[in-house]
Amino acid sequence: MELKDRIEKIMQNEAMNAVQFASEIGIQGSTLSHILNGRNKPSLEVVMKILKRFDYINSDWLIFGEGPMNRSERQSKTPTLFDLQDLSNTNTINYVKKSEQKDELIQPSIQQNVEQKEIMNESIKAPKTDENKISSAFIEKAIRRIIVYFNDNTFQEFTTSHES
Repeated sequence: MELKDRIEKIMQNEAMNAVQFASEIGIQGSTLSHILNGRNKPSLEVVMKILKRFDYINSDWLIFGEGPMNRSERQSKTPTLFDLQDLSNTNTINYVKKSEQKDELIQPSIQQNVEQKEIMNESIKAPKTDENKISSAFIEKAIRRIIVYFNDNTFQEFTTSHES
């Protein structure tokens, strides 16, 4: 079965004539007519438009004639090359929101760390006990700087106001 035959099968499955199908996928009627008559082979753009519009169609079946016509449940949940544009827009929005939330969370955390360091410094001045030794070890391991690298090759640096 040739690619044009598989396109005809989709049209039959959707109960569409050539004019309706061409309109539905966004191509000229003459382009589809040339494909169906065997004069031209479908371009990658036409195949992509078919797969984008009829997302239940198995791309391997349409392009290679392999496997079932319809995607399995597992395949339909897996993003395809044609879904990436939509996913990137969603991820960008979520990424911005998460970044803003992290900024709000990091600032109080840095302030809390500074306050803990001040408390620890006071406890060091007290006579040495086992508890104070643990506290001084903690001070040596206190966070001084956090650098967050973003996937757009930018970064943001957070430092405590009392570096030792």
